[in-house]
Amino acid sequence: MASFPAALIPQWVRTYAAVILAVSLAVNLITSFSLYVQALTIPGMKGTFDLSYTTVFVLVVALSISRVVSGLLSGAAASRYGGKWMVISSIFVQAVAMALLGWSPTYWVALLAMVAVGVSSGAALTPMMGMLAPWFRVNDRGVAAGIAASGGSLAIIFTGVIVPPLTGVFGDEAWRYTWYVLAATSVLIGLVCLSFIREAPPVAGPTAGAALGRTPTRSGPAGWPVQVYTNPFVWLITGMAFCSGFVHGILTTSYGAYLEVEHGTDVTVVGALFMLIGVLSIGSGVGSGALSDRVGRGLAFGGTFLIEVACHTLFWLAPELIFFIIASVLAGFALRSTYTICAAAAGDFVPVFMAPAAFGLMGMGAGIGGTISPAISGPIADATGTLRWSFAMASGMALIGACLGFTLHFMTRNRTLEAPGSAASPA
Repeated sequence: MASFPAALIPQWVRTYAAVILAVSLAVNLITSFSLYVQALTIPGMKGTFDLSYTTVFVLVVALSISRVVSGLLSGAAASRYGGKWMVISSIFVQAVAMALLGWSPTYWVALLAMVAVGVSSGAALTPMMGMLAPWFRVNDRGVAAGIAASGGSLAIIFTGVIVPPLTGVFGDEAWRYTWYVLAATSVLIGLVCLSFIREAPPVAGPTAGAALGRTPTRSGPAGWPVQVYTNPFVWLITGMAFCSGFVHGILTTSYGAYLEVEHGTDVTVVGALFMLIGVLSIGSGVGSGALSDRVGRGLAFGGTFLIEVACHTLFWLAPELIFFIIASVLAGFALRSTYTICAAAAGDFVPVFMAPAAFGLMGMGAGIGGTISPAISGPIADATGTLRWSFAMASGMALIGACLGFTLHFMTRNRTLEAPGSAASPA
């Protein structure tokens, strides 16, 4: 039998970059639970504490704000000092915070625990994703980011697997045991990080970097990443991240309540559909990353947002089971794609060791969007008696994101990225 051609195997597979990528996938998995598990646990928390939509969404907003601030600060700090120990310590702090959330006897303790989960998850995820860029060449970063982002997709799948059985056993208190399971998982992944995370070793110059299949990293202490915060391309992508966060904030906080509470869809069906979103998003994340490597980040962003437009328009205008299924499939195609492209682009327009800071800024945009959308949709849902208008807002914001994506394409179509990872320069 003929052996698999070695030339078809990416060079990074034979280096420690593959290990770092696997660890990044695991970190994405455990930190993404804090976002996606809410879609199925919010109905239980709402019943336990007898909350309105507005009040329960305050929990989501608190997590989002703390995650935004933490991601921005940790990204900047990781660009200067390195991210290894920041990631490791944050994962273990997250485990404690998740356990506290599950135990919380009152709404106010739950709110405090939500903030702690947000701070620790942001301080783990942003440096970890930024650490990917120095290990990979520019034309490999989309695929690498897509593989790492599939950890978030697995979080969606496991949420659909874990929550319905726990609900069958514990009823409205199942949300507590869900967080206990996640706390234990966080400890295990923290031990993996402790064993395998390494900072990218410094590279002397472009030749050495090319030999390793990646771009040069800093060879000594670096200053604060001011260059990131003055780069127009990073800010444009941050704008798209805001749109993405706004759209996904509505999906993750409204999906379960909209289907289950408003339209009487069985919790098992809702869990299965949510799991379907996760399964589809695995391939779409990797595929969108690879597509962005080939056609450019802008076109990939634009296409992803157009899928989001179609998805949320269906939730808005066609609230029937068959259309819920179609919309869930579309959500799976797009859910992790914008995140993947942002991670791939983090090292494209600034020196590569500043990628954590760039990704932190993008994460800030996504986090602000994810914070604002529940804060708006909750009161609107209470006032109108339906979450339907939330999906109308999501559709409109996705359309704005598509316009920004095509704008990035036109701005960069005549530019090339330098191999050393410094900045984009005219072709």
